[in-house]
Amino acid sequence: MSEVILPLGPATSHQLESALSGELNAAGLPLNVSSLAYGNSLVVKSGPGVCYGFSVYSSNASAQWIQLFDQQGGTIASGAVPVFIATVAATSNLGVYFGPMGRYFQQGIVIGNSTTGPTSTAGSADTWFDVQYW
Repeated sequence: MSEVILPLGPATSHQLESALSGELNAAGLPLNVSSLAYGNSLVVKSGPGVCYGFSVYSSNASAQWIQLFDQQGGTIASGAVPVFIATVAATSNLGVYFGPMGRYFQQGIVIGNSTTGPTSTAGSADTWFDVQYW
């Protein structure tokens, strides 16, 4: 059996569950996933998890929406309703932080860009995503 290292201080039930499932890194810090190239979406995690925050860079010449979805993974369906939306200005960065408790997702975490706010209309492959999660 391998050793499980937890962060200093009282561990939350999610930290314990993550540690036992192998998701907790050795320093007890959140995990991170980043784009490998410009895209219009990124599957962050399949299965329950917590999003602590994200940053994006949009190379689009127009403003667009960044949306988070509570889903297992895969392609974001056209017309899907996000659980969180924010706008990113033309050719600029956006950073969002959900605080030390993060935001819980029951099914999984998927982030994407959209040309519309309240529902998904996939944008161009012009966004770089970087997400911190557990």
